This record gives sequence, structure tokens and C-alpha cells, in this order.
Amino acid sequence: MNQRKTLGIVFTILGLILAVAGPLLPGGLHLTLNTPSGAGHVTAFIATAGGDILAGTQAGEVWRLRDERWTRERLDLGGQPVLAMVGDPGRTPVGTAAGLAFAPAGAAPLAGRVSSLLQTDQGLLAGTATGVRLLVDGAWQAPGPEAMIYSLVSQRRGDGQWLHAGTIDAGVLSGSAADPAAAWQPNNQGLPDGAKVFSFATTRGGLLLTGTDQGAFWQSQPGQSWQSLHPALDGKRVLSLLLADDAPPGRARLWIGSDDGLSSLAVSEQGAQLAAEGSPQPADTADQQPPLGISGILSSQGRLLVSAGMVYEYGPTALSGWYWISFAGVLLILIAGWLIPPP
Repeated sequence: MNQRKTLGIVFTILGLILAVAGPLLPGGLHLTLNTPSGAGHVTAFIATAGGDILAGTQAGEVWRLRDERWTRERLDLGGQPVLAMVGDPGRTPVGTAAGLAFAPAGAAPLAGRVSSLLQTDQGLLAGTATGVRLLVDGAWQAPGPEAMIYSLVSQRRGDGQWLHAGTIDAGVLSGSAADPAAAWQPNNQGLPDGAKVFSFATTRGGLLLTGTDQGAFWQSQPGQSWQSLHPALDGKRVLSLLLADDAPPGRARLWIGSDDGLSSLAVSEQGAQLAAEGSPQPADTADQQPPLGISGILSSQGRLLVSAGMVYEYGPTALSGWYWISFAGVLLILIAGWLIPPP
């Protein structure tokens, strides 16, 4: 009887440990779905200055992630797809497939597709289907040349500052940040002919990276030749880039979004040189990657999220099949109840 009681106590203790430990056991880093319920296809994706995540959709909705909860913003965008945001929509402009919504006070209307927005010291920049537009004193200026703009970015290196536009089929257009109303110039030396430019990123030292339909490239400043970032990326659609700021000076972790999913690449920066260290590493197994290409990557308050039609979060997860461990713990507790005689 004493042996059964002792064994029952041991089973009880082990059972409690397994039952509690099951959901707490680490399962590694994975991409898990964290998307607004019923929101549809996500087409724009930013982090606000306050740390909220905003997701614009194909149906013209804007959703906000705050305190682990998605809520829909009360906005009327006429059902037009949301393509670009620069901050809290309504207080700041929103680019849609039919023009610019919530334009600054006194601004002339801007019709047509607005796929990217960038606030500069000289005024608001908008990327349209026919080129860059600059808002000055309420009027939209068209610096030229004509091109379908997909992305915009500002680059500061040393005493110089430039603006860049990624285009569809015309590579990169670049202009001076001091005079963005002047005609922008093609900046394509070293890029494949007719490149589609989807994304940009800048290093701590001001080097510029771009993701295209034919790989990823980097450049020290306009006029210098673009260099391939890594041969493993050549020929692939690099839809999004994000440089993490959690590495020591001179080194960085580059997050890469492509049709193959999310991957990372260690890079080192020395002066005007950028070098890849090793090869791109998939962030997750192939069956755990999103089914669509990753069009956006952002980091906010220690969390990494990606947009691939829906929103996914990359981070620690529970062990796959943890419930079987908890179930085994419950079973041991039941066996212990049978072994220990009633008082």
C-alpha cells in the first residue's frame, strides 16, 4: 500500500509538471498568422510613430493593431485599394488606386494611382503611374521623367542627401533632396535593363540597397555603379527589404521578402563598401512560409511582422504538438488517483 501511495505521489508530481509545461515549451522561431479577421487582401503596411501597426486592404479598409488587438479605422475611402500611408490615416494622406485621400489642407486634388508617399523637407512626394509628384504651396509639380513609380526613399550619406524612386521597367530615378522639383535622373548603372524596383533600404552609414525583379543590389551614392548583393538572390523577385538595428556597428541583419518567403542575410559595412557574410538563410521551413510573396516587412517595439496578402508575425512559438505532453501529464494524474487509496 505504501509503495502504491509513493508511486501515486510521484505520478501526480510528474503529471502536474507535464500538464503545465506543455504550452510553455519553446518550439523555435516561426511565422504565424496575425491578421485582421475578415480584412481581405492587405495592400499597404506601416508602423506609426506610436508603435501601432496599420494595414490597408484591397477593399479600401484600414486596420490598426494595438495591444494585441486589430480594430478597423472609421474611414471612407470609397472602397478604393489602399496603396500608401505615411502615418495615421485621416490626419495624414493616404494613397489609393483612385488618387490621394486626406490631402494636406489647400492641396490641389491628385487623381490616378498613388502607390507611394514620402514626406520631405521640401514638401510631400507622391509616386504615381506617370511619375513623381511634389506638393509645393498647394500645387503639384511634375519633375519628370514619366515613369510608373512603385516606391520612394530618402538617402543621407555624409553631407549629401538624395531622393530615389523605384519604377516599373525603368529602374531607379534619383534627385537631389535640396531641389526635388528639378528633373530626376536615371540611376541605373549596374542594374539589369528594364528592372522593376520594388523596395529600398539604407544602412547606418547611408549606403542604399534596392530589391528588384532580378535580385538585390547596393550603391554608395547616385552615379556610382550598383553592385549585386549576393549571387543567391540574382534573378529572384526581392519585394521587400528591412535592415534590423540589433547588430553591432559595422554589421547588420538584412531581412529579405521574396516569392520564396522571408529570409535574412548578415551584411557588413565599411566606409563605402557593403559585403554579404554567408548566404541568405530562410527564416522558416518551406511549408511554414506564406503562400504569397512578402511585399512588406516592418519592425515595431521588438516584434517583426510581414505582409503577404495577410499579416504574419515572426517570433518564438510553442512546441508543435505540446498538447500531447499536457495530455500525458493529465493521464499520469488520473493513474495516480487510481494508485492512491481513498482515505
